Amino acid sequence: MLLCLSPAWLSKAPSELHPGLSTLLLHKAITFDVGGRTYLDEFDPPRRVTYLIPCPPVDPDFTHGLDCPMGGSFELNTILGDTLYTRILLEKNHLVGPPTLGLIYKPVRAYSPEGTSVTVVEITSKTDQTDLIKEEIKRFLASPLLETYSQVVLKPSGGRWCTSRRPMWFLERGDLVTIQREVYSLLTLLEEGESVLLEALCPTMRPASALHTQTWDAFGRVSVPRPNLAFRICAIVTRSPEGLPLLNQLICSVGRADQPLHHGSSLPQTLETTLQEWGIADPVICNNIQNQVRDKAQACMKAIMEMEKEMSPEQRGGRGARMDLIGVDLVLSSSGQVITPILLGIKTSRCLESYGLFLSGGLGQPGLAEALLHTPLNRSQRYIMEGRNVLVIGAGGVSKSFIWESARDYGLKIHLVESDPAHFAAGLVSTFLHLDVTDHKRDPEHCVKICESLSERGIKPDGCLSFWDDCIVLVAMVCERLGLHCSPLSAVQTAKQKSQTHLRLLERAFSTNVPLPSTYTPNLTHQFPSCPESTMQSTGTFLSSYTQSTCFASIPKASHATDPFPVSSFSPPFSNQSPLHAMLQKSNQAANDRFSTSSHLNCPSAYQDSVHLSPISPSSESSNPISPLTRGNPQVGNTESLFCHPTGNPDSNSSLGSFINSAYHSSWTPSPHIYAVPCYHLESHVDIEKASKMINFPAVMKLEFGAGAVGVKRVDNQEQSHTHFEKISNDLREETDYPGIGLGWGNAMTMMEYLSGTEHDVDLVVYNGQMIASFVSDNGPTRVPYFTETAAAMPSYLRPDKKAQLVEAALRCCLGCGLTYGVFNVEMKMTPTGPRLIEINARMGGFYLRDWIRAIYGVDILFSAFMVACGVRPRLHQASPPLCHLIGVMCVVSQHLRALKTTASSEVLRLLHARGIIRLNQLDDELIASEYEEPYCNVACQSQDRDTARLQLLSICQILGIDSPDYPVSYFVSDFK
Repeated sequence: MLLCLSPAWLSKAPSELHPGLSTLLLHKAITFDVGGRTYLDEFDPPRRVTYLIPCPPVDPDFTHGLDCPMGGSFELNTILGDTLYTRILLEKNHLVGPPTLGLIYKPVRAYSPEGTSVTVVEITSKTDQTDLIKEEIKRFLASPLLETYSQVVLKPSGGRWCTSRRPMWFLERGDLVTIQREVYSLLTLLEEGESVLLEALCPTMRPASALHTQTWDAFGRVSVPRPNLAFRICAIVTRSPEGLPLLNQLICSVGRADQPLHHGSSLPQTLETTLQEWGIADPVICNNIQNQVRDKAQACMKAIMEMEKEMSPEQRGGRGARMDLIGVDLVLSSSGQVITPILLGIKTSRCLESYGLFLSGGLGQPGLAEALLHTPLNRSQRYIMEGRNVLVIGAGGVSKSFIWESARDYGLKIHLVESDPAHFAAGLVSTFLHLDVTDHKRDPEHCVKICESLSERGIKPDGCLSFWDDCIVLVAMVCERLGLHCSPLSAVQTAKQKSQTHLRLLERAFSTNVPLPSTYTPNLTHQFPSCPESTMQSTGTFLSSYTQSTCFASIPKASHATDPFPVSSFSPPFSNQSPLHAMLQKSNQAANDRFSTSSHLNCPSAYQDSVHLSPISPSSESSNPISPLTRGNPQVGNTESLFCHPTGNPDSNSSLGSFINSAYHSSWTPSPHIYAVPCYHLESHVDIEKASKMINFPAVMKLEFGAGAVGVKRVDNQEQSHTHFEKISNDLREETDYPGIGLGWGNAMTMMEYLSGTEHDVDLVVYNGQMIASFVSDNGPTRVPYFTETAAAMPSYLRPDKKAQLVEAALRCCLGCGLTYGVFNVEMKMTPTGPRLIEINARMGGFYLRDWIRAIYGVDILFSAFMVACGVRPRLHQASPPLCHLIGVMCVVSQHLRALKTTASSEVLRLLHARGIIRLNQLDDELIASEYEEPYCNVACQSQDRDTARLQLLSICQILGIDSPDYPVSYFVSDFK
């Protein structure tokens, strides 16, 4: 965050994306380092402001016509600072405040108090309407709404009082003369649009009486009577990136009950502490009170969000103006044994003062400040990505339909390459390029044609990616040709071929000097291609509480090149008789035959002049973000360092620190080969005979380039292996036999050892070899001997240390294959001896994963994938604790055809989804049963408690007919306890 103290430090320039609007540029600002020290910096060229928080006093004319996102505006702050207006707004949303009489002088906006406990009287003259004012005050004080109140509060509202500390008086309700005199006195101070409020004083609940079983008067201890105290609650509520109100923190201020309590009038403390001081220590009661306060505070934010939807950009104060943070003032009042939160008002800026004081005292849970910046950071990154040209290769099916609507919401220009000329996504993207790319053995030709088509249309993509597994290698070729961000081509090829993934990791045992049997000889000839980085921009983050203007600004980052993880090649003299050597040799030969094209295409680039590369010496620290050290050949990067600190700081300037890190980690960090599983590439029955001598049964057979678990089966002996191989060879020969499962690469198979344990997905966001975020989900047991997914749960039910092991293993497997840029889905097994790799999907996870991760952690991995592809490092904040728990079950046509046509039809499921009873992810649109099938849809239940979510799912599945003896949902979710 940057602190701007004067409008003179800012300037405007015409917006390139939004004609008629202006881009805000920052020339000078106060900056902060990690330790809190401040600096006055000047920027030449100026930085583009990517998010603005206009804090009063600020000239409203200066913020008008901006194209950047804003956290508030003069107009919104004025509306929400008008207590009279917001009290009517909240009461119409069933959020009750104290009974109120508002005397407004020459109103500037319409007030409609009908149906509320608020009375509005318009005053056009401060001197000629004395009788009217007396009568309204008298009527209000005699109202039945005030029968239970002994005091009233008098204060001004609106206009100047929105941002300044306003005066406030406590008056006796029966003292009519004094009340009228004070109202007249305050009325003379009003300007147009301001009002005098007379409201009931809601007393704070009385402290619970303490029971003393023993006294210590004999020891001379003096007990001073406690004064009559009161406290107010300030609830800090944010708007999530998904548009949901989220409570961030509850802050209490304590003071004398006979004096008004203001923000900053006392040191803040937590609600838990305050309730204990009031004699409430029962955890159940405290939790109930907190839930009531949370629900009312979040309902206030929701009411404001609904109000903003009905306002035009001009009324809100700008195209990107909206409230991302509010403070809600409440008081806990009691009637008998019932404690009720009463809303007092909305604060748009003063709440930040109390919150800053709260955090500066070391109070609150870790990550509170980061959570406060979650939405501003998200909107800032959206602004940076807006208008970018993204090339997407392969549209996928119905399960990918959310991508196109989301991309339009992000403001991206999608240029789609698709084999189906009639695909439904054709009308949802900026450019549709029809090109038959189903035969992936011809991907080098497809790459040339795609680049030529882009050049003919004058399209210069900022990034390229695919969400369709078949097309990831083609994407890597296009990125390499155009100089775009992507993992090296050889790394993507390794991940695409399942057996090659494991054998590549097994080879790593040699490159890290891990002792293996002397009969094991690898054939290490892989050399990753360079992965150039184009000039890019990222967001800078700085923080302040007392600001005139607070903003995020885009920070240019120096361009640099060369592969961050080059791999050395050598061949130690081992014997060639090892079975593992035979597997490696077989797999390497198959990979060479499959990917016969050169890693670097020799065709001229269509956009050579659009990418600026800076050659960096191999000895330079910046050329290897993991470590400056090398072993063996000094001209290549250190292979071992790749596995020593995958989450290290690539920007570190300390050679000594890098040396210590490398030396320390290399002594204990395991090589990724320990997560690999013995496997064998199969192209004939002869290969099965060879594999049976090297791999123990039971084993798993699957398509080498397959997807969706189609054709995956457990085999218990050699005979079953031959039978399954013959069946797959006959049934699944080419792409038209089952589109979308990888048959465009051929129908070769692989055999790997069967792993016992629980199955899990680990979704990773990786940028420049560093893990930005990770998400672990659990999969239920499958219907053996097949492996089609049945059920899933998120967050994971594993213990924290086991989840950490899975994340570590998944990351090291990705880096071990050379995957350094992208959003990856890694399928793992947690065995009794630790994590083991199943396979790596070098693209974003499919099915329900994006939807679930966004709902549970508030992170959009789809947007992260676009950012990484465009060379922008994502700044992500994961909600902790998770926002909810989700448990879901897959529906398959072979087992649920009858239910999917009756009790669980698409219409029924969509209706239940709309009502929030289930969470539905549609994965297919055709009810066609097949021997080889993928899930039709996923039905999930959401709750704040994992056991509740599981029980709700079991009940729903029984009612809808999804649960049956042949498809026992209770068994599929049995691991989620």
